[in-house]
Amino acid sequence: MDDVVDRKNPPLVTRAPDHFYGRVLRPGELLDHARYSTVRVVPETLRPFVKRFWAVDWDLEPGEKYQTATVSEPTINLTFEYGDIRRASTTGPGAWITGPITLHRFDVGIYGRGGVFGVNFHLGATLAFSDQAPSDLREKTASGSTWFPQIEDDLDLAEVLVGPSPPDVSHLAEAVEAWLLSRRPQVTDSYARFRRVLEVLEDPAVISLGELSSRVEMSERSLQRMFDRYCGVGVKKLLTRARVIDAVSALDRGWDGTFAELGAGLGWFDQSHFNSDFLRITGYRPGEYVQQIRR
Repeated sequence: MDDVVDRKNPPLVTRAPDHFYGRVLRPGELLDHARYSTVRVVPETLRPFVKRFWAVDWDLEPGEKYQTATVSEPTINLTFEYGDIRRASTTGPGAWITGPITLHRFDVGIYGRGGVFGVNFHLGATLAFSDQAPSDLREKTASGSTWFPQIEDDLDLAEVLVGPSPPDVSHLAEAVEAWLLSRRPQVTDSYARFRRVLEVLEDPAVISLGELSSRVEMSERSLQRMFDRYCGVGVKKLLTRARVIDAVSALDRGWDGTFAELGAGLGWFDQSHFNSDFLRITGYRPGEYVQQIRR
């Protein structure tokens, strides 16, 4: 569901990695406050399960604070965090597992000096590493040890993340990769079938559960059970969030049509419904968001 909207104008943001578009709100502003890198290429054996390894670090002036905001797909991220970072109900260094966010955007406050190394899993891929249900983590962040009981000891995280100096992120990434491989993830028949359904879902013409059901020749009820098991998120919520991501991406890239045309092109039948979904997920109305990125 990446970047499916055609555009005529040059992008308003030119420094951001391609996958930032639609997902990181005001991406240029984030890159004014922090440094982003992919750290490590995902090895072929992990590619069915891990979308990317990523890292963000910052060193802000005393008293300076910044709040990042993302509209991520309802995937799961395992993060290793150090330094000064704050978010609702969870804060401080350590390993954290963040579940699928569907109701709103995901905000994190940064200040002082710190950083994050993250593993962004493909939709449904965590079942290859843990038998915990993704639905148990929906709209939540929890300690990584709740899903992976030995993770702190296996990776010596107490020493790596809480020491007086920032960790060597490249070394941490290498250790995490080896740890994931040690769990011997397997592409089961059912996971392979789910991935084929996701490939159909990538088509921007698929905007409803009924259309997806017809295309993959599965009943709507079977699809709902499949997505609940692998994602912990219903198909309709995933579709809506994907379309909002595409809309944000189009605006970041310089959309010069009307908002009504943008919404209609992405499958909304009226502008008020488009505006409502955009506001609920991003915290902005489309016009407000454009003002923010132009500013």
